[in-house]
Amino acid sequence: MTTSVLAGGTVWDGSGGAGRVGDVVVRDGVVTAVGRGAASVVGVGAAGSVGDGRRASSSGAVGVEVVDATGLDVLPGFVDVHAHDDAALFRPGGVDPKTGQGVTTTIVGNCGHGVAPSPADPDDRSLEDYSLPVLGRFPGRRWATFAEYVRTLAEGDADGRFGLHAATLVPHAPLRAGVLGFERRPAEATECSRLAAAVGDALDAGALGVSLGLMYAPGDAADRPELVALARECAARGKLLVAHVRNEADALRHSIDELASLGRETGAAVHVSHLKVTGPRNVGGMPAIVEHLDALRDSGLDVSADVYPYDAGSTTVASLFPPATADRGVESLLEALRPGTRSRRQVLDGLLEPWAGSTLENQYAAIGPTQISLAGFARPEHAAFEGLPLSEIAASMGADPREALADLVLAERGTLTVIVFHTDLEGMRTALAWPHTLVGSDGLPRETGTVHPRLYGTFSRVLDVYAGSGPRAVLSRGEAIARMSTRASARFGSGGRGGAHADPTVGAGGSTRGSASGSGGVGRAGGALGIVPGAVADLQLVDPGAYADRADYATPRLGPSGLVGLWAAGRRLR
Repeated sequence: MTTSVLAGGTVWDGSGGAGRVGDVVVRDGVVTAVGRGAASVVGVGAAGSVGDGRRASSSGAVGVEVVDATGLDVLPGFVDVHAHDDAALFRPGGVDPKTGQGVTTTIVGNCGHGVAPSPADPDDRSLEDYSLPVLGRFPGRRWATFAEYVRTLAEGDADGRFGLHAATLVPHAPLRAGVLGFERRPAEATECSRLAAAVGDALDAGALGVSLGLMYAPGDAADRPELVALARECAARGKLLVAHVRNEADALRHSIDELASLGRETGAAVHVSHLKVTGPRNVGGMPAIVEHLDALRDSGLDVSADVYPYDAGSTTVASLFPPATADRGVESLLEALRPGTRSRRQVLDGLLEPWAGSTLENQYAAIGPTQISLAGFARPEHAAFEGLPLSEIAASMGADPREALADLVLAERGTLTVIVFHTDLEGMRTALAWPHTLVGSDGLPRETGTVHPRLYGTFSRVLDVYAGSGPRAVLSRGEAIARMSTRASARFGSGGRGGAHADPTVGAGGSTRGSASGSGGVGRAGGALGIVPGAVADLQLVDPGAYADRADYATPRLGPSGLVGLWAAGRRLR
């Protein structure tokens, strides 16, 4: 039996209240006692009488490791409810951006992207080419079904190979590609049945819910019967239906209503990924969206959302182009952009106006080339363009921005990412303040090049800038900690030992509506959440005087200062 004590720190237990000075006792990865004098139960003296201030030391009690936490804050580990670490989990150091900001649980499979099921042909790179800008380089291993991938995550969680806990949603796009390929068309009835069966198997294996990427091909081609079939699989098991909705600009309310109607028809709890309203025409529109979400909840719909605390997003370069260019995946986009073709002229002309017959947003038309930066260049001759606005890149090439964009997409085989400055911080603050909002990074874990600072700084930015008593704060410190830990785990039923199982009486923001559930639980053992007896010991130790968010657009690969220690299920990660 291993026993450790964090002695004399200020314990923020994840309940939403203020911190209190006390000890935290951990045995075999589970919190067994919390409070003033709790250390005495294992033979350790008064808080502050042991250790060297930052490192573990032995005490008079045999086999007890003590960390002097005097003057430090003890927090629950954070849960990233919107991660894209699906492949990064299998890369050395791939989750360092998360553990560096106190994350002990990452939930993957978001925006409909995922690494499984693998194509039947080992030489078929269509899935990796499709998701490379979001997920980065795929692992060398293959999974015949998504349920196999879920079981791999459960095994890794049990033996600690990933460092942190990992859980997953069922991503729509790769499962759809396994049935229909990347054809952008509605599924036939038999295909719908096969897709629903594959989703059901993955949910039964321990996945937390289903994630739809309705802004991206091929998910945007899914019609209502297909989406209802998937929602029913979630509802039957009490799991979440999560969506990157079709349009986050002029048609955001309509897109939220599409998701809400799936919840109403099937009884599934629903969740809006990275809630925001985009485009200069929609600045100031978030209060009306939040009011609408409240009305949906008042009508009986179980709906929640997550937010990242920035004014820019980041996604695939393919999302800038009309949806018809993705009828067969990346290859169809590259074919449409071939120089001298009629299709190229049509595609580039289409960047300047709304897309007829589509509810998807035209980001290029909405914000223009000055607000779109390109990243992820692989060719050496393009290294100088990394992270620059498209307008500057085009000027240096002596080309129209749309022509420059097409040429670069062709040269880089469609693997670029974009950072798009398309929302306003006041709208983000309004969304974050909504009581049913959680926090998700949406970080794209590219190994090289420019990344969005949210990959390294989402949770520290919320805690340092938008929580507490500062001028931009919208949450109390205790409330922010709860939303990023216990409430996230309760809403998603997120992964720790054995997968997922949320308390059905606790919904997002602490409501009593039902929440998704599965088969185990992060931050919980026997149902406990946070830093309380019986909870899994997912803990972080923070120096409040030194803690500061450091990642920004100029230097995005910086985690916060002041993170002194991090433990997942009692295993020290930092």
